[in-house]
Amino acid sequence: MPGSDNALFLSMQRKRITARAVENLVKKYARIASPLKKITPHKLRSTYGTMLYQESGDIYLVADVLGHKDVNTTRKHYAAIQEERRRQATRCIKLREDPTPPTPDRPEPPSNPPDLP
Repeated sequence: MPGSDNALFLSMQRKRITARAVENLVKKYARIASPLKKITPHKLRSTYGTMLYQESGDIYLVADVLGHKDVNTTRKHYAAIQEERRRQATRCIKLREDPTPPTPDRPEPPSNPPDLP
């Protein structure tokens, strides 16, 4: 069938099905799989984008896969994830007060500064 050569989903008549038909199929099977949660095609797309960004950390890849023409659109949606990744990275880093151990020619600094007059 012309127009169906590169189709991801085909109907029983071997014709390309519409985006609306895919949405209806997702809703139908989502209700069966998880009756207590409302799962929509948009929610699946959003979840995929979130998981891809969490795994890759590449905002340009996510923008490309989701078909965003402007990467700033993608950045806006994933800004909270970026901020959380920064917080996690900060918690992972342990800073030492003095990176070099004391030696005979360089004694340990006093724990309290001397009182000044």
